[in-house]
Amino acid sequence: MMNMEGTIELFESLRTELINDYDATKGSIFGHKGLKVQGKVFMFYNEPNIVVKLNPADVEAALKLTDAKNFDPMGGKPMREWVEIPYGDNQQWFNFSLKGMAYVKSLIK
Repeated sequence: MMNMEGTIELFESLRTELINDYDATKGSIFGHKGLKVQGKVFMFYNEPNIVVKLNPADVEAALKLTDAKNFDPMGGKPMREWVEIPYGDNQQWFNFSLKGMAYVKSLIK
């Protein structure tokens, strides 16, 4: 089991990679550090997890991950498109971040 302390560093390195190599930009939502694509947030950090906006099929896949859950900022009103994903490995965060970025881009008219 990985020590969950220090996932902010993992998030920061993922964020840097997505900004440098993809068309993500820094953004924030609910006071959390996040990433935007074309001005819309698609992913943010909610210690020690990331929260990603996903299409219904990817939501279903993400919710099968251990300890993943719909993001519920108010308690009792989970946001169905936003999934809170624990750190499993770099690839897990990276893959779902790319899926989130693609989904949010597809919603922009």
